[in-house]
Amino acid sequence: MGAMTPEELKRELQGWYLYDFANSAFFQAAATVFIPFLVDGIATKYAWQRSSRDQPELCSNLGDNVTHTNCRKCFEGKGEMVQIVDPITGAVSTMDIDTPELPGGIDPTSFLFTMISISVLFQAIAFISLGTLGDYGDYRKRGLVAASTAGGVATCAYVIVPADASLYWLGGVLMIFANVCLGVSVVFYNSYLPLMVDDSEEVRDAIGKCGKESDVESERNVIDAQEAVSSEYSSKGQMWGYVGGTTCLVLSVIVLLVLVALGAEWFWALGVTSALSGVWWLGFAYFAFQRLPHRPGPPFPAAMNVYTEGWRKTYRLLALLWRTELNTFYFLILFFIFSDGYSTISTIAVMFAYHELCMDPLLLALIAIIVPLTAVFGGYAWLRFQKRFGWSSKSVLVLNLMLLALIPLWGCVGFFTDDYGLQTQGEMYVLAVWFGLCLGSAQAFGRALFSELIPAGHEADMFALFEITDKGSSWLGPMVAAAVRQRTGRIRPTLFYLLAAMVLPGLALQALDLTESIENARRSKSARGAVKDTELAI
Repeated sequence: MGAMTPEELKRELQGWYLYDFANSAFFQAAATVFIPFLVDGIATKYAWQRSSRDQPELCSNLGDNVTHTNCRKCFEGKGEMVQIVDPITGAVSTMDIDTPELPGGIDPTSFLFTMISISVLFQAIAFISLGTLGDYGDYRKRGLVAASTAGGVATCAYVIVPADASLYWLGGVLMIFANVCLGVSVVFYNSYLPLMVDDSEEVRDAIGKCGKESDVESERNVIDAQEAVSSEYSSKGQMWGYVGGTTCLVLSVIVLLVLVALGAEWFWALGVTSALSGVWWLGFAYFAFQRLPHRPGPPFPAAMNVYTEGWRKTYRLLALLWRTELNTFYFLILFFIFSDGYSTISTIAVMFAYHELCMDPLLLALIAIIVPLTAVFGGYAWLRFQKRFGWSSKSVLVLNLMLLALIPLWGCVGFFTDDYGLQTQGEMYVLAVWFGLCLGSAQAFGRALFSELIPAGHEADMFALFEITDKGSSWLGPMVAAAVRQRTGRIRPTLFYLLAAMVLPGLALQALDLTESIENARRSKSARGAVKDTELAI
């Protein structure tokens, strides 16, 4: 296929942005709010059903005129406890609820966190295994349509999960499948970007000037144009993703309120709102596919195994960095740790606030809306800060990590007092704004610094690694949270891990001198080919 005309490229860009608008509903609405409540809730319900013990009645269901005993009540800062009233003195005391376990001896909330962790691990495997598939044959659009459709249908299937509490396992399986499908679709979605960049007017003008200037200068101008256009397209796609996800979340909350008001059972209402994200994903993706062309690539090389090529490239890239750019290799390790850390904050915050701060799911949906809105503002504000004071991307990123670390640090204060330190619902709103203001900036400057370290010729391979942590994906943090919850019955101790995941990589990054690595990457791009794939041979 030849170069796109400006009209064709405009239509293709519309489709590309529209797909981010479509798929962001899954992460921002379903996976962040409704699916966790649904899976955790029915898993807990099933654990009590299969137990020989009766779940204590909610104190609020027994009337408000007297203080009831041996009933469940949620105490802000402590979570749901059994309330005990002394029949003689009337003194009120509490004790922990001994929640039954699911088959296999797993705590219901630990089951949720484990499913999230497994889904992201499988997603990472899919990223690496299929990362090159979109560049060959007719797989670019076919793969995007297939993965998106499968993920959307799986999300819609959540409407049947509340049919019986014993289907809690289906909620976990659907989470894994839908998350992997989302990741695979993003692989094919991103494979459009370099083609659209090269067809842009800015890049074509820069290429047209080649020969009129020195070879090095003309190549540098082409690279600068490609980086500027790629950044513009990526930023606009992310913006439309925020708009789509937030809009779907607001609409889903309205639907949830209406269903509850009409007398729908709570879990059924959650199933419907979870499925609504799937309908949103499928519906807007359909219109995106109408605008996205097939963009076929070259045939597979005869000697290439398409399913192992991504692993081979990843290994060779890491081996190259280990031999030639050790500081860049260390940065990759730090990047995966701190990005997993701030993604985990998003993942476990909802369950923490629900179980330990007694927050209503509808209030938590409001927080889920606050975070992306403040993230957009924070990204803009921190960019102005960088330009005003001339800070490097690394310096702003380190500052953001230290500011994000204040969130788990503040929560750790709650181990020593019952008055504050993530002990009240009001604190969650303040910290949600704080988190959003720093999150958007940390993601943007993390990507910028990541981009500065990419050697010429390995952009696709490096961003395949980057995509593993995109869209809030994290696997290590949820696994830690699952183990902590299983062991202690609480989520709060996970804050120690989150504190370490922010502070330790941040301090190590501050001490890591990346100046030479950035300059080497820039020189390789200026030379345009100084680093070739053949140099990766081991």
